[in-house]
Amino acid sequence: MTAPKNKASRPAIEQARERTLSAYESARSRAADVTRDVTDQMAVYPVAAVIGGMAVGALLGFLLPRTQREREWLGDAGRKLTGAARDVAQKGLDAGRERADQFTGHIVNTLGASIVEAVGGKDDAAD
Repeated sequence: MTAPKNKASRPAIEQARERTLSAYESARSRAADVTRDVTDQMAVYPVAAVIGGMAVGALLGFLLPRTQREREWLGDAGRKLTGAARDVAQKGLDAGRERADQFTGHIVNTLGASIVEAVGGKDDAAD
């Protein structure tokens, strides 16, 4: 009686195995794609990567509670360091905003020129 159950369950086990392998390969491929995209973006925009890393670090530092030992060890130095980090983060954010504004302006200018060229090309073709 055990043999028929094993024969009947083999296809189901094989299908589950195939689905698991397929899901694993798909997740692995997506992770590789994301890693490649992030690496490419960091190469193109290294300042943004630094600012992003600082923002994540600042967020974690803000969310995690301070311990008594931190207060004892750091004291005034910790307050100075926090102030300096805050200043650097603000400067980084300002620089990032400025760069984003420049980039957006470039895109708008390029798009506008393309539209003018396309419209001008239609007018020339109509004449």
